Amino acid sequence: MSLVWTLERVMGRSAIGSVVEVYAPNGFDHGFQTIVDLLGLHHGDNRHSDELIEAINSNMSDGEIDLVVLGTCEVDFGGSSPWPAALLAAWDAGDAAHKFQLVCIVHHVQSRRNAIRILSISEHVAAAFRRAFVINADSLDATMRLAGYEHIRVDAHVPVLDIPVVLDHSPGRILSDAVSQGSFASDRLDYLEIFADSKESLAHDPKVWGYLPLGAEDDASYIFDTTLPDPPFRLFLIGSGSLEIPQELKNMVLIRDDLNYAEFYNLMSNMDICLPAFRGDNEYYEEQASSTFAMAVKCNVGPILPRPNPCYRAHQEFVDDDRAVVTRPAAMRAIEAVRVLRTRNTSFFLHRTGIPIHSPTAQAAASMLKLGWIRSAGEFRAFKEQIWRANDRVVERMLRDL
Repeated sequence: MSLVWTLERVMGRSAIGSVVEVYAPNGFDHGFQTIVDLLGLHHGDNRHSDELIEAINSNMSDGEIDLVVLGTCEVDFGGSSPWPAALLAAWDAGDAAHKFQLVCIVHHVQSRRNAIRILSISEHVAAAFRRAFVINADSLDATMRLAGYEHIRVDAHVPVLDIPVVLDHSPGRILSDAVSQGSFASDRLDYLEIFADSKESLAHDPKVWGYLPLGAEDDASYIFDTTLPDPPFRLFLIGSGSLEIPQELKNMVLIRDDLNYAEFYNLMSNMDICLPAFRGDNEYYEEQASSTFAMAVKCNVGPILPRPNPCYRAHQEFVDDDRAVVTRPAAMRAIEAVRVLRTRNTSFFLHRTGIPIHSPTAQAAASMLKLGWIRSAGEFRAFKEQIWRANDRVVERMLRDL
């Protein structure tokens, strides 16, 4: 719906009187319609997705549908889905003056008809598509080579909404609440390493994290030290799936897996920092997009990302911005970075790792600490407005190319 919002905003500047129609199977799940109405993402009724092909076929003259955006292409074009054949037939049925453009992930048949456009939610995935298309366009396989890959246009539209955020952290706040958002699949995200790092750091000094030493019982968990002036550290995991939390961390790591969108945005907006938890060897750094960055930024929560990072610091200009991102040295684990930011001290990290105090890594750690983890509402606002302007330019190109 972020793209719908941008389309309405850009098309509203035109005197032509264009309309954006939304088609969905059975409305929006988890109370998202409330968010749509609250933010004014779409001004119009939603129609059932089964009506889309009929709407295309019944408007083959003036007033026809010019642009079809599939927001869930992996599902719509997967398995035995009827959508590929139905869309292809609808496209072929129109004469040369009444063809629609399809915005989706790559699909061989439509690419040969010059009817498809790729729209990623991040620049690094758009770059991966461009690289793949260059290779496919010169393939030894004639079918692949003749599919017209070099003509497929690729853009990125970062789905950051204008979520109203009231919380603005005071400069003296201790970092206490972190969030990781996404699937609980440990083969895709680094939860197990985060748990292991947390247990190791707690065992060394639980007081730093706001907890008492671990009890001697077999099923003991770290418990809050209520004598301390600052709140304990907690990590909220928001998502879906199954994930076993170590017994020791039952009070530190909290799962929230049954939230509607209003509850989700409220919880996200009250977090201090975001731990994306991407595995270093995972395709999130090369070819796959994650919604974590957009979810964090729209709620004014800065993600902790490593430097250098082939995905987020090299290929995606919007994330290479200290107004919204906390950058840790690549040699520093995420939990180590949280400890440094919470204690406002790098000495434990440098001593534990044996990193020389005048080394580039130590300087990067000092730079992270100097910038801190708190970003003002004004910084986030300026950052998001930059993204929205770029999104507007992408949609303007899409509309010009129709």
